[in-house]
Amino acid sequence: MLINTWKRNDLLKKTVAHYAQCNGVDAIRVVWSEPDPPSDSLYSELSQSVASSNVHEKHQKISFQFDTHDKDDLNNRFKPLKGLHTDAILSIDDDVVVPCALLEFSFSAWLTAPDSMVGFVPRMHWIDSMVCLKQSNANAREICYYGALLLFLVDV
Repeated sequence: MLINTWKRNDLLKKTVAHYAQCNGVDAIRVVWSEPDPPSDSLYSELSQSVASSNVHEKHQKISFQFDTHDKDDLNNRFKPLKGLHTDAILSIDDDVVVPCALLEFSFSAWLTAPDSMVGFVPRMHWIDSMVCLKQSNANAREICYYGALLLFLVDV
């Protein structure tokens, strides 16, 4: 798990505690881009939260660490990570909580095609009409969303 956060420690604590309870989670890493490093008390509290989840039915021990960055940049979440032990990484914001069962299902879906990406679209904005996306070529397709508009923000 790679969790991106920014000045929402209470939310981060809840999110880390949630994902520490999910089966199959090998590590929780927090992308920290704030100017000041995480406090010792925050590190201690989050580490304890992860450690306490390790005493349940899990067979593996979950590791926890902060990945600190000098520059405040939303793209820090995409920087290469050292010390990974798995091929699958879920990168998610601290305000998005995916139920453990859905997380496990998504991982099993990814296992069927590990060269693909599996993810979630948590930023959804509701509207009153239908939105259709049309592909204009010989294989014309139309995708319609009823009552929802999906936004993808890309920094180029």
